[in-house]
Amino acid sequence: MFSKSDDARPTSGNPGYIKGFLGGVVADEPRAALVGREVLSAGGTAADAAVAVGFALAVTLPSRAGLGASGACLSYAASVKGANKGVPEAILFIAPPPAAPGNADRPAAAPMLARGMFALHAKYGTRRFESLMAPAEQMARFGVPASRALVRDLDVVAGPLAADPAARAVFFPDGHPLAVGAQLIQPGLGGTLAQLRTAGVGDLYQGALAHLVADAARDAGGGLTAEDLRRALAAYATPLSTPVGHDIATFLPPPADGGLAADAAFRVLQHDPSATAEAQARALAVAARWREGGGDPAAILGAADLPGGSLPALPASTSFATLDRDGNAVVCALSMNNL
Repeated sequence: MFSKSDDARPTSGNPGYIKGFLGGVVADEPRAALVGREVLSAGGTAADAAVAVGFALAVTLPSRAGLGASGACLSYAASVKGANKGVPEAILFIAPPPAAPGNADRPAAAPMLARGMFALHAKYGTRRFESLMAPAEQMARFGVPASRALVRDLDVVAGPLAADPAARAVFFPDGHPLAVGAQLIQPGLGGTLAQLRTAGVGDLYQGALAHLVADAARDAGGGLTAEDLRRALAAYATPLSTPVGHDIATFLPPPADGGLAADAAFRVLQHDPSATAEAQARALAVAARWREGGGDPAAILGAADLPGGSLPALPASTSFATLDRDGNAVVCALSMNNL
């Protein structure tokens, strides 16, 4: 007879390794959130889970978080002996303007998601980076049920998207947009993820894949060059911070000006939690002022009188957050800029 023993328990790196409280994952697409949960269950950190969620969203919600997305993350490692000595840090991966814009009729920005996830993992991750990409690659190759969020986005841009043969083959396989729950298979994306996994993220920015992307962008009228890809780097930055009693609230710094707007709104609500309209107006005014000419974020936040402002909507945006059992946390915002 055989008896159950501790030897049957999952080992580190396998789902089920962590027992009890795992942490948590929040995302706008449920299957991407489940991918992050599996990483936490296997013993990964919040940063490991965030990387896996980011790449998974490129498959399950490509309208808002594709490989072409730009974005930013806030990362917090709880231990004062760990990364950044227990102080929150921002990771910015926002596409730089093209070196030579030219006359592109369909301007394209450098794809920044892979750069951002790599920078996040390099400082805060513990699991092998390629293993965190594997779930996304598998979903792209073998399919995943289309989510309600993706189908809603497809309905908005069905006309222009269906005019592209490659997009039509993926998102309109029978001549109609995918329905909720229909199988979404993306072999081209799966191949790209496989190349990133095996050759490394750098291949997308200064290797063979970079030249393929630049050539495809040129043929599509995007005007993206190999030099634009080479210059597309992620950066670590000090976040904005506002005292909250004995705690500190942190926000993404410019050029991720959504963090600046959120900080402005938060300061209004600190004084009057019911002043939601005033908070929104202040947020727009502060962000619009920064976009006019940049400047010192602290000075803009402290300015007493700012003219009202408005900002264009970002319909192709999404965000997610991860937390592990040790108190490490990551929050990311991604955008494709338009659907």
